[in-house]
Amino acid sequence: MRIFPFLLLAASAFPLHAADNPMVHRLLDHWNKSKDYMLRIAAQMPEDGYTFRPNAEEMTFGEQLLHIANDTEFLTQGLTTKKHPTFDDKHITKDSAMKALAASFDDGAQAIGSLTDADLSNKMVSAGEGQMSALEAVLFAFDHMEHHRGQCIVYLRVKGIKPVDYVF
Repeated sequence: MRIFPFLLLAASAFPLHAADNPMVHRLLDHWNKSKDYMLRIAAQMPEDGYTFRPNAEEMTFGEQLLHIANDTEFLTQGLTTKKHPTFDDKHITKDSAMKALAASFDDGAQAIGSLTDADLSNKMVSAGEGQMSALEAVLFAFDHMEHHRGQCIVYLRVKGIKPVDYVF
């Protein structure tokens, strides 16, 4: 009988929600910082710059943002049971691109927040490149977004706009 209170105490020490999981919490912290920075970058480009492309082979600035939004939705879809949307890239405006970008980061945060620290290595998901751990899928989403965000920063510089400073 004396062991029961010890088991109860020990069981209560284990996290029950994603917010109680330190690795998930840290990933979400960085995810939200990336969202804020990406939206600040997007806000810097004037409306007429959303159709700008440095050369014919590149996506426009607006297409870059919608590509980030759609792939963020796709790459985080497997982490949750919530259905993620696809954003229309036919009529891109500054407002529509920024709303899609914010929504994709919010959906990604919900998906990441649904995980536990154990899920990061134990849950296998499909994220376009075959099966991978949940952590690999989150890192893939970060990597993809950062790659295209870097391109957006170059677009701003080509237009003579100094990008806002990054905050880690």
